Amino acid sequence: MRDINSDVPKWADRFLSWYCSPDLLEEVQGDLYEEFTRDRQHFGTKVARRRFAWNVIRFFNFSTIKVSTRFSSSSTIHAMSAQTLYFIVRKLRRQPLNTFFHILGLTVGLSVCFSIGMFIRHEVSFDNYHQKKDRIYRVNQVWENQGKKRIYNGAPFPLAEALRREVPECEQVAAAFPLGEKIIEIDHKHRFKEDRILMADTELLDIFDFEVLEGDAHQALRLPNQALLTESTAKRYFGERPALGETFQYDNQHTITVAGIIADLPVNTHLPASVILSYFPIDSRLKRVKNNWGLVFGASTYVLLKEDADPENVNASLRSIYDLHLNTDAEIPETGYAQLQDLSSIHLEPEMGGGSKWVAAINPLWLWFYGGIALLVLLLASINFINLSTAQALTRAKEVGIRKVTGASRKQLIGQFLSEAFILIFISSVLALLVAHWSSSLISQLSGQEISSAGIFSMRSIGVGTLFLIFTGLLTGLYPAWLTARLNPVTIIKASASHSDPKSNFLRRGLIVTQFAISGTLLMVLLLMGRQMDYFYHQNLGFHKENIITVRMPDTRKNEIFKTELATLTGVQEISFATAAPASKISWKMSMHQSDLNASDRGIVRTIWADEKYDDLYDLRLLAGRFIENSDTNSIAETIPEELRVFKAVVNEELIRELALGSPEEALHQRFLFSNSPSVVEIVGVVADFNISSLHKSIEPLIIAPLPREHFFANIQLRSGIELSSALASIRTSWEGIFPDHIYDFEFLDKTVERYYEAESRLYRLFKVFTALALLISCLGLWGIASFVTVQRTKEIGIRKVMGASVQELVKLLSKDFLGLVSIALLIAIPLAWYGTNQWLQNFAFHINITWPIFAFSALMILAIAFITVGFQSIRVALTNPIQSLRDE
Repeated sequence: MRDINSDVPKWADRFLSWYCSPDLLEEVQGDLYEEFTRDRQHFGTKVARRRFAWNVIRFFNFSTIKVSTRFSSSSTIHAMSAQTLYFIVRKLRRQPLNTFFHILGLTVGLSVCFSIGMFIRHEVSFDNYHQKKDRIYRVNQVWENQGKKRIYNGAPFPLAEALRREVPECEQVAAAFPLGEKIIEIDHKHRFKEDRILMADTELLDIFDFEVLEGDAHQALRLPNQALLTESTAKRYFGERPALGETFQYDNQHTITVAGIIADLPVNTHLPASVILSYFPIDSRLKRVKNNWGLVFGASTYVLLKEDADPENVNASLRSIYDLHLNTDAEIPETGYAQLQDLSSIHLEPEMGGGSKWVAAINPLWLWFYGGIALLVLLLASINFINLSTAQALTRAKEVGIRKVTGASRKQLIGQFLSEAFILIFISSVLALLVAHWSSSLISQLSGQEISSAGIFSMRSIGVGTLFLIFTGLLTGLYPAWLTARLNPVTIIKASASHSDPKSNFLRRGLIVTQFAISGTLLMVLLLMGRQMDYFYHQNLGFHKENIITVRMPDTRKNEIFKTELATLTGVQEISFATAAPASKISWKMSMHQSDLNASDRGIVRTIWADEKYDDLYDLRLLAGRFIENSDTNSIAETIPEELRVFKAVVNEELIRELALGSPEEALHQRFLFSNSPSVVEIVGVVADFNISSLHKSIEPLIIAPLPREHFFANIQLRSGIELSSALASIRTSWEGIFPDHIYDFEFLDKTVERYYEAESRLYRLFKVFTALALLISCLGLWGIASFVTVQRTKEIGIRKVMGASVQELVKLLSKDFLGLVSIALLIAIPLAWYGTNQWLQNFAFHINITWPIFAFSALMILAIAFITVGFQSIRVALTNPIQSLRDE
């Protein structure tokens, strides 16, 4: 035995002696020593020591631990705990309906909180996985004129090299250029349309955390025509065969070699690239922008600052660089500069460049909004719990009295009722976690984000959740426990079980009002949001948008060939070529002025380059003059000296107002300057204002002029009443015959319009779900209280029936108090809903007017829901045989 004692781990042996009950220690220790001897013979001393330690830990349980003599009395804490637990479980089983209401209400409330918590956690976690995130910044470009700022998330290409050369606080600098949609061809049978391609410096790999799986990623981005593919992209392109060293055709022009494979990027990144390319020395666009300081949309520039660097010093250096290269003309009123934006705020500051090309930033007010909904729903669930508990507290009066007479103290009673609350909350929490986990895919679909439920099972989330549940348990269980435990035993044993407490009655009424004030507010806001969403989708935008598809043209020189092909198709009514459709984010913005483009009062004009069919196809309303014609391109022919070229253009009403040109008729043939080298515009026609962008924004000045080389989109109007699939197939066949090396794609214009309101649509979809759940919780609480009240008044109802009261009179008697409370709640909800919705509507230049019928309809709906909830209980009791009611004691 001495030999064994010298080999077993001393800490494990001491731990066993410390916790093991004395009457078991010798037997357990002997068995462990014997097993240690066998293990040492078969596996060696090292393994035997490890197995001995594990067995000591494994034996640590309630059956082997010693019990302190301080607690070993005739009424031990263990016996009391077991007895209390048994009593609570029996009570919950004997009242299944009450238990069901408690658990269902809390489960729904906590499920909403967990689901919203997953969404908020996802949104605030963007780019937090980078190890050096606290030192990573993006350089945003700012242009300021008379206090007005325009902020872009891109910066001139030469800025990155200037930062490396002139700003010592920068440890690493990288320029990243998100490219547009391109064609990736593996072979003639496998071609892909890729829209997440990033052209980047090799330093990007040092700033951000990319997990390189194969190849030399740094070397790849130093060499021309190299690519890094994410793991899933490599499988998508090449299947199961090794992708490293393979080549593909990029944009039908460049042969690219796959030089590295990186792990798929997390979903919470603002740069979710699928392909990272090295810079092409022969790329025509790169040649134009590489040394151009005046380009707004050059590249996204990222810097990794040194650990002791001050971002404000870097901002000052950035201003100096801009003063040197851009702010050189004192006559130009606009001042340009750049400023750092820390990585963690890119996704949460939409006004600072709007996120990235691929992932739009979210307004943090929405996160507060969702968080507020979560707290409101939790408050509703807590109110529901308190209401049910206080309503039934007095039905347990005799139980409390007997327990007090037999020696139970107030603390013990409070502990018992709190234990009941925590057991119910624990069960509800487990169910809520399961519901949140199962519903994560639904939340992802509704929110438009890839939400993972893994975060709610992390140690940090569990710790926060535990504190949250303790707070919820105290909030929901403490008052009912105190209310019941404070009752006088003599009084309550003598009293009837239906004895009423005015204070608790007042509290229950107040909580019912609070519940329905919250639910009513949410429902009214939901209906008003629905009206606004309907306004978005059905408002007359000033142009025709039904049965129109847009197709991107790879080569504008073949536009006429495509037009001729489509003219033979019976399903096509009209075709027009332009920079973009009216409702598109693709348009040119330029400065304009009647005489001086450097003037401080110069304006901004949006430009759509289009052909002569544009107004017919989109049914634009001409107010004066004519629309553009093919012959108008003669005035901008290359044979004419640049200073003599004149753009014949159609303008909208807003431009006339901005330049103070008088009426539409007076504006005809007047000229002004706009910044295209600069150029002269002559007005040949005026159209009525139409919404170029979303209804968030007011209508901007606009010119429509012909410029065939910029007609990159075909706008195709389909005939109404035709077979849609056949017409689309015919257009596809014609397109593929002309552009065999490109992938055909199209989009319906009305879907483009809908995308403007994606954010509001997501908000609306989630809000509908949470409002429905809030109403469910409120109705559960009302159902429970109504059940309690009808049980209290059973004998009264029996007497009234014997005296001749009708069912309708009894239902009215039992319902009027509750409907009165709900009416008070609605009077509180109406101004709250009006104020909240009015604040939200201020985000839109075009919005609905808030009118009283919405509130009237909401109020009637909630009163109907409340009446059905209470009325069902009332009718059930009113139809009960009065003999049974009077027999019940």
